[in-house]
Amino acid sequence: MPDWSIKIEGKPAVFTPDIDGTPSGEPLKVVEGDLVSWNNMTEDPHWPVPDDASLGAFMTQQIDPDSPSTAYNIVSDAGTIISYHCSLHSEERGEMIVVKFGEN
Repeated sequence: MPDWSIKIEGKPAVFTPDIDGTPSGEPLKVVEGDLVSWNNMTEDPHWPVPDDASLGAFMTQQIDPDSPSTAYNIVSDAGTIISYHCSLHSEERGEMIVVKFGEN
């Protein structure tokens, strides 16, 4: 399965899939089994967490400035929308959409 990266950039920070041609703020399309990490390209720490606590945690600690996160394994079924926010900056939000293999 692919490994995906989400860029954290700007102020306030925006979570953008690291895919050429993807507009800022677009959700990342993932498939069950994919690995996702966040690449903090700002001067502030960030800590993405799912809005739905039943999905578990993406990572155990914040992402320092100019650093990548550990990888999060997608275990949700196709059709699931994983909304998340930065626990350090609640106005910073992102979204992943779990799709069937071949639909991303």
